[in-house]
Amino acid sequence: WNPDDKDVCWRCQTPLPKAPPSKPKRQTFGGLPVWMWVALALLFLVMNFGSCMMMGAPGS
Repeated sequence: WNPDDKDVCWRCQTPLPKAPPSKPKRQTFGGLPVWMWVALALLFLVMNFGSCMMMGAPGS
């Protein structure tokens, strides 16, 4: 924990280790990951096409 971004230790004057680079944030949309939206869209399409196959295509 280094709130003041100090480079040396206040007690012994030795250089402090550098913080590890932060990981990039995951891409989200509406609070969900993008892959979850793709999965929901595919589920919606499968359900709609499945219901069309059970009832018969319109106009047939």
